[in-house]
Amino acid sequence: MTFTVPNHISHHLVETVTSALIAEVQATCKQKNIQVDHHKAEGIRWPYFSTGRYIIESQKRLEERSTVFGWDEPRYYPHYANIVDEAHAQALSTISLLEQRVGQHMTDQEYIYKTDLKINYSNQLIEGRVYGCTYEYGNVAGLPAGATVQEKKEATKFEIYVRMIWNYRYGENSANGHLTQYTQFRSERHGTEMIGKSKVQRATDEEKAKKAAEKQAAADAKQQAKWERFAKLPVQLEKWLTKEIHAEAALITDEGLAKAKAQCDAMDCTFHKDWYIKRSQERIEKNNAMRNDCRMWQNNTTALKKLFAEGIDTRQKLKDLYGVW
Repeated sequence: MTFTVPNHISHHLVETVTSALIAEVQATCKQKNIQVDHHKAEGIRWPYFSTGRYIIESQKRLEERSTVFGWDEPRYYPHYANIVDEAHAQALSTISLLEQRVGQHMTDQEYIYKTDLKINYSNQLIEGRVYGCTYEYGNVAGLPAGATVQEKKEATKFEIYVRMIWNYRYGENSANGHLTQYTQFRSERHGTEMIGKSKVQRATDEEKAKKAAEKQAAADAKQQAKWERFAKLPVQLEKWLTKEIHAEAALITDEGLAKAKAQCDAMDCTFHKDWYIKRSQERIEKNNAMRNDCRMWQNNTTALKKLFAEGIDTRQKLKDLYGVW
């Protein structure tokens, strides 16, 4: 059974957070309006002021241009609609946190039969206990099979102590520029020991497993897309290698050798014909070996998949494997 914060507690939290935020924004507006009056009286130019979401700047159009305000004299008022929205969101976060704190001390086999949370109106803190027990169905260890519901309840009851702590962040230190009210809850369980994982822990584990599965699915999809691109390389490389083989073969024809020697002579360099021929022949040999495998891979991808699994998964890595430039 899921614990739900009682309505009177929820309403108290909403009212407390809202009234405090309104008071803080009202104080800011009052201070700004005092500053406006001071600038007006002393003839000091009024600087630009960013109001944000929670303050409205209302401007009065002047009959003559002022050296202090220009054409518009400002006054500042709280933007109550935005304040209420922000306060309500903060209160809902607090309510959710309280339910989570109680839930981390319970399992699905347990339920709450009494909630005794009180509000200390002197400091607006919530403190109290939540009482629960194991579902009264079935047998309970240590009790006879014919035990009554009340006897089962007494044997399996527990209580969760909860205490709230307020934390305040003002002005620039707050999330909204005025006042952010954070809450913490201290909680502990007494009575029957909890068996198994709590609802909160189980939900956390399920969320982690879901994220891990999504992450793995994304990684698998990315790897599959990479393989599909890699599997197209044999056709592409065969065409490219054929051109390279023809280009290297052309370099060691009589015409190619004569051209290479002429270039060396023009640069006043020695032309090493034997080395030049050997280099091209080695390149042709490597290119031809890779081209033969590319043709084989087009009909049988088993060997290509093995290379891919071993990390040879890009065009450059495949070329490096064969020593191909």
